[in-house]
Order: sequence, then C-alpha cells, then structure tokens
Amino acid sequence: MFKRLCIHLFLYLFIVTGAYTQVNDAEKSNLTLLCIAAHPDDEDGATLAYYSKIKGYYTYTIIYTRGEGGQNETGPELYDELGKIREKETYEAAEIQGSKAFFLGMLDFGFSKTAKETFRIWGGKDIVLARIVYMIRKIKPDVVITNHDTITTKPDRQHGHHQAVGLTVFEAFDKAADSNYHPEDIDKSISQSIFLQGGHTTQEIKVYTKPWQVKKLYFRVYDTTKTNNIVTIDMNQTETSGKTIKQIAIDALAKHRTQGMDKIDYTSTMSEFRERRYELVRSDKDYPYDNSDLFSGITPEKKHDVSFYSFTTEYKYNTLSKEDSLKILAQLKYTKNFRIGLVKTYDNTIENFFSGLGIDYSLIDSAMLANRQMYDYDVILLDMRAFLYRNDLVQYNDRILDFVKEGGNVICFYNKPGDWNTDAQLAPYPIFITPERVTEEDAPVTVLNPDHKYFNMPNKIKTEDWNGWVQERNIYLPSDDTAKTSPVYEKLLAMQDEDDPVPQTSLLWAMFGKGTYTYCSLALYRQLKIFNTGGAKLFLNMISQKNKSHKGIENIR
Repeated sequence: MFKRLCIHLFLYLFIVTGAYTQVNDAEKSNLTLLCIAAHPDDEDGATLAYYSKIKGYYTYTIIYTRGEGGQNETGPELYDELGKIREKETYEAAEIQGSKAFFLGMLDFGFSKTAKETFRIWGGKDIVLARIVYMIRKIKPDVVITNHDTITTKPDRQHGHHQAVGLTVFEAFDKAADSNYHPEDIDKSISQSIFLQGGHTTQEIKVYTKPWQVKKLYFRVYDTTKTNNIVTIDMNQTETSGKTIKQIAIDALAKHRTQGMDKIDYTSTMSEFRERRYELVRSDKDYPYDNSDLFSGITPEKKHDVSFYSFTTEYKYNTLSKEDSLKILAQLKYTKNFRIGLVKTYDNTIENFFSGLGIDYSLIDSAMLANRQMYDYDVILLDMRAFLYRNDLVQYNDRILDFVKEGGNVICFYNKPGDWNTDAQLAPYPIFITPERVTEEDAPVTVLNPDHKYFNMPNKIKTEDWNGWVQERNIYLPSDDTAKTSPVYEKLLAMQDEDDPVPQTSLLWAMFGKGTYTYCSLALYRQLKIFNTGGAKLFLNMISQKNKSHKGIENIR
C-alpha cells in the first residue's frame, strides 16, 4: 500500500500559564538562553527554570526530534502517535520551567550508536546544520547550552542523535554569524533534498533572517573532577511560589510520562538536581569569568521579536497494509488449540497480533498468580518490562518458575537493567541485563543452532526472514560474562552492528526441570506491530513448543 506521510514543522511560540510563577515579558531582561537537545526530556529543565524564574531571562529549547522512535511506557502508541504525545509532554514541561519549546523536525529512527548513521538518515549534516542555524538566527540567543557533546568514539560517546546535536551546535556557533552561509536576509528559497526513513523529497524553504552571533556556547560537564573554568548553577534557590528550582525541574521532568519520568522518587532524585555544571567551549570574545553565571560580562541587546516560518516536509514510502500482512501471516503455521497465558504490561502488540490471527489466549491476573491458577497453560508469555510494571509478578515469580519445573514453556521478553538487575533471581539461572543493543535493523544474523526447534517448527526460518525488520534487531542484551549470565543458557542467535561487537545473547534458551525458559531481547514487538513475516514466524515457533512432559493437544495447523 502506498502511503504519504507529512511531517509538519510548525514553529510557534507556546504561551505558558499555570500554577508556577511566570515572569511577564515586560519584566524580562533582553538576555536570552537557548538549550538545544536531541529528544524530549534531554533538555536541561533546571537551568532553564533558574534563568527564567530567578534571573528573568528569556529561555527557549530546540529539540531535534519528537522522540517518536523511543519506547512508550504508558500505552501502545509508537512512532507518529508517540511523537504527538511527546510533543504535548514537552510543552507541559516547558510551561513549568517557564520556557518555550520548538521542534526541529528531524526523524527519531530509534537508538543510534554513531553520528555518521544519524546524519545519513537525517539527509546529511548540511541539512541539519542549516536548520539549526536558521533557528539560532531567529531566536538570537546570547548563550547556548546543551547536555550533549562532540565525542564520537567509545567509551564516552553518547547516543548517535546526541553526537549529531553536539557536532552541529558546535559548528553552528560560527555559521549563524557568517553572512556568507545561507544569507537568508534576502528573500531566497533554499532547495534541500531530504532523505528520511523510507524515502526522500526536495523541499523549498523561504526564510527571512539575518546573521546572529551567539556570545557563549557551553557543554554540560558530568565529570566532577573537572574544576577549571567551570560554571556551577545552584538549584537550591527559591522562586516566588516557594518552590526551589530543583523541585520545579523535577516537576517538569515528571511530565515526560511516556518515558516513565512520572515515577520519579523525589527523595532519591533531589541530590541529582542540586547543581548544574557547564564548561565554556566557544565564545565570540573574552568575557570576565564568574563561576556561578553563564552570562557574565554579556550586555543585553534589544532584539526580541521571535516568529518563525512554518514549512512542511513530505515523503513517500511503501509498506504493506495490515490487511495484506494478515493474508500473508494466515498462511503461517502455529499450534492450534494451544493454551497461551499472557502476563500483560502496558503494550497491546501481542494481543493485537493474536486477535489478527484468531489465536486464543488468556490474560493472567494477580489472583491467578497468587493461587497458582496457570498450570493448565502450555506457554506463558511475560510481556516486555513485566518485572517493572507487574509487581505481582515479582511477588509471585516463584509460581512462574514452578510452572517451568513442571513442564511448562515460559518466554520472557526484554527488560531494562533497572527493571531486572535486583537482588532477586528472576530467571531459573542468573541473567544480568546490559544497555547493549544492535541498532542496525538490517544487521546480518547468524543462527547458531540451525537444528533448534525455534527455527524449524512449525515454520522453517530462512535467511530472508531476517529482512524487513524495523528500527533495531534487539535491545538491552544480557551480559555474556558467565559470572553474570549463566552458561546453562544456549545462545541461539548472533548479530552485531558494523564494527561494534555486542553480547550474542539476543535469544537465550534453557531447560529447567521438565520445562523450558526463554529470554528474548529481540525487538519482536516492533516487528509484530507491523506484521513482519519473519518476526511473526519466529514468534509463532517460540509459542508453539510443547514439552513432552506437559499435558496438551498437538494439533499443528
């Protein structure tokens, strides 16, 4: 099916109101702070709130993406639907901070390890640089800050999107002031060929700006051993509402609910917001140093008339409709009359997939776990991040392990390190979760045990079944250190990003008692959501296995 996706970049002012004290424009200084970030929640809300509410400066945020490629911790929405929610969350956070937020319209295509990949998917560094220069010229900030940097190599590199932000912001410091770089003070159309996920287009942007010289550019410093020429902002100061800046910053961060930030524990988080430390990396001239003020020596200018041109990027891509995908999937095999139990979290992907194929399943609730009412199932699925969102599962996990011992098949989908790496042993044998992942969705895959039933019954997994995956291969891989993850688990798959080895632990399988336990870090939920045939075949194979010692009816469709 042929689809058209329009990404509208409406750059408008978000008028802030609410219970938090706001400084009227008439009372504001003409000094301006701009924070630049890759994703929603990457902004430094504490520093923005400090300069808005304590100093009375204009504060803005430019966010490169809408965060639509991330994981949703509140519901099933992903991609564009998730991006819309995160836009709203960002505006709500900005209201609390006393700042105004804008989006640069770059695509969040998921986790990236390199700026190189990021720039390639975003259409090239020049396009990204031109957009941020345009925004800097319109906002006219005196000081620019970012939590990101220009480090592109291990071990200190950030997310690839973060690297791209750091690199373009660093270069934009000079480019924004260069009258020879896109001289948009003249009525001129800029033609840009933009390559986005799945297609490309050429757009014409009409802009009307003049060059602008940023006075200072600061990068956030996380290394506490750095002390020379560091500016430290104290967030314990209180604004007129009676709240401290760090309290306001935490309140703002909590608005990012789809990222789980509403679950912040104030008592354990307050110390992290005590101060912010920044290092000056660029300046247009020498300024007197003040270890507590980013703006030391800068004279205010009258310049505030911020308005933006609104432009639209269109691109086309080909994809199968859900109906066409279901027709293909209907030809696949799975074990019919199989008894499937699902320990569900916030996501509906597995339920929607089962419903699309007419597969019967049951939800396992707290009472069933407590009363051991799940032993009649052939397979139990532990939905992604179940050990964070289902406290009852943590409490009654021994019932799940007993189910395996008695001959059941349990498949546990991915968890984050903080969800899993507790004192409790959640799996039959130890598993330690890491942040490692394979972000290249087309990374080559090697089946380590071609004879394993997961690759043969009831569907034969072929080389082409690894094609057409979206966003990433896997996430939050278990460690391959046998002191952390038991060697009892058989490693079934091997894959890695180019020149970046990772643990070969995306699919672990082990016998436990009479049954089997599988830990799956593959990003299957993204593949099932788009009804990818290969991902569906593997998933159906995994849930169709019945251990000989477990009662049930073998009826392969």
